[in-house]
Amino acid sequence: MTSPASGDASRPPSSRWRLLGVVAPALDARTGVFGMRHRRTMAGAEVDACTGMLRALPGAVAAWSDGNVEIDAEVVVAERPLARLARDGGGWWADPGAAADLLEPHLASPRDSILLLYPSDGDPALRGAWGYTWGEVAFLGGAGFSAIVSDPWPGWATIEDPAHGFVHEWLHQVEAVYRRLGVPEDDLPGLHDVADRRTTRADAPDRDETYAEHERRTGSWRPWYRDYMTGTVGPKSGEAPRLRGLTRERWLLRPNPA
Repeated sequence: MTSPASGDASRPPSSRWRLLGVVAPALDARTGVFGMRHRRTMAGAEVDACTGMLRALPGAVAAWSDGNVEIDAEVVVAERPLARLARDGGGWWADPGAAADLLEPHLASPRDSILLLYPSDGDPALRGAWGYTWGEVAFLGGAGFSAIVSDPWPGWATIEDPAHGFVHEWLHQVEAVYRRLGVPEDDLPGLHDVADRRTTRADAPDRDETYAEHERRTGSWRPWYRDYMTGTVGPKSGEAPRLRGLTRERWLLRPNPA
């Protein structure tokens, strides 16, 4: 995939990321001391919605980052159910180890990011949050990993910026990379450090709203992720003005893959 700005010789190159998107169309796993069994299989429409969303992610990131980022994505459907879940973050998730059997057939090529979509059976313990992300995972070759439950898929077609939750989990992976590279929170706020912030873009249609006010009005965090990926995040009350977020130069602190 080519970003809109990749042909502009006056700009540094875009940051390139190799993404593996995996849809696990079935869950058949046990949790807890008593081995409670959780089972559900996606219908075809849900599988199609999930693969479509993962394929749309690179376009959303390229557009919202003003071409700072290119994602080369491979999207696959797993051939077997997700058979394990792990206790993490107050719920049960497909952590990297639990998902290893589904990922292994697709790891011959190096990856920078992995997103897994899978169904739950409706048990609140299996879907206590939008998703859960692990930073650079050694046995995945240093790739970040995010697990996202697919249950809300029927609403994706009607909400504003339906990719924003997927961009959020991917940006948690990105955040882990740049923290390791030494980018401090003064330059790159934590991804949840959004309260009382608004854009520094003078021409943005949302310039008079905080990011939280925009989300309450529209249901979308797109302006926050846009500014996070372009270095145009505004200060909170009491903070000194400075470039906050991932400017194009900060993106390139991580060398592009060969």
